[in-house]
Amino acid sequence: MVRINAALATAGLFLTTTTAVSTQVASGFAASDGSISFALNIPQNDSNNDLYFSMQADASVSWMAIGMGNNKMDDTLMLMVYADSTGKNVTVSPRLSYGHTEPSYTKNVTIAVQPGSGISNGNMTVNAICSNCRSWKGGSIDPTNPTAKFIFAIGPDGSINSNSESANIKRHSTYGAFTMDLTKAVGAAQIPIIATSDSSGTIQTQDQTDHDFSPPLHACAMVLAFVGLMPAGVLILRVMKSPKWHGYNQALSAVLAVLGALLGIYAGTMYNRSRNWNSAHQIFGTFIIVALIGQFVLGFMHHRIYKQTQASTKLAPYHVWLGRVIIPAGIINGFLGFPLALNPKYNWALLALTLLMVVVFGPIMFWRWKRNANQSPPGNPSDSDGYQNQPWNAGPSSSNIDLGGYGQRDHPPQPINDPPPNYNYQIPTQGRDFV
Repeated sequence: MVRINAALATAGLFLTTTTAVSTQVASGFAASDGSISFALNIPQNDSNNDLYFSMQADASVSWMAIGMGNNKMDDTLMLMVYADSTGKNVTVSPRLSYGHTEPSYTKNVTIAVQPGSGISNGNMTVNAICSNCRSWKGGSIDPTNPTAKFIFAIGPDGSINSNSESANIKRHSTYGAFTMDLTKAVGAAQIPIIATSDSSGTIQTQDQTDHDFSPPLHACAMVLAFVGLMPAGVLILRVMKSPKWHGYNQALSAVLAVLGALLGIYAGTMYNRSRNWNSAHQIFGTFIIVALIGQFVLGFMHHRIYKQTQASTKLAPYHVWLGRVIIPAGIINGFLGFPLALNPKYNWALLALTLLMVVVFGPIMFWRWKRNANQSPPGNPSDSDGYQNQPWNAGPSSSNIDLGGYGQRDHPPQPINDPPPNYNYQIPTQGRDFV
């Protein structure tokens, strides 16, 4: 009898433990690609509207998140997790999302991180209690809903290392959606066990990789325009002496820069750090693009006038000097842009390309300057393109109009008189008679 009672007690303990574990895992979700696991517990008769949850992803990703209330980003409450400043613990950030843009931190939700959270054994794990989490502006979750909608997302590889709940993040590399039977998540208030597979009533409905093309395309277009095409345009004009191909190059680089700016504007609308258009990169870039368009217009007008008159115009110096300012300004702005995109490491690549440009183009431009200095008489440049970028050093006018001597610098006009009369004095042999 004792053995039977002991056996029954053991069986009862096993069943109790199994039931407890099953209750916890019943609220679980595991992404089909293994990128993220999530488990949810909803305490019964809880007036505080608390949620108990656990979440886990590979430690190599920059952030992980679960969104509640919808199968897309609109009107969802996001539970976002990333490494803290030490790289050993985690920061949990409750954020609200109202579109396909970076979610914003909300102070109306409080999250208390529980023991067992941190970064270890190649995993980023969080166990937490979320207070005031069942309803928010624009959405809510209902514990009686058997098909509640959720989304999940994983950031690209990297580490944020921030204690701020409003830290800047990069766009997700993987995202998806699933539904969960919340009636099976209701139970005793406790942190649920990390799910290793979908629980009963949980169905993954979407799993998709993502690529953030607009920022890299913006960067490539701008680097090609300001580090490649524009300096090459100077060589085309000054060394090859081809205003025609210089104009084509100028048009191509201007179009590429404007398209790159439009891509940058679009990318800026997706992130909290750039949405308000108040960063140095964006403000500086706006002035550069406006100046670039103005320079292109001045160059176009100058070429049209020069083609008709074969004489330099007053527009040429402004076109030339704007170019001398715009090219380095655009490169400098690139060094401001990569940190804004959370990719400061690419500043080294930009620096290498800039130095390569100087090494390749610098000697050619110096050779051209030296050659012209030796061949051209002072004040009479040999360029045949009409770019007289220093009009104060221009030579005498080639006009055949008589200016009355005004064409000579520092010399007043000389009066134009008839030739003097031929005075033929005859010296008298006698003294002059005075009357």
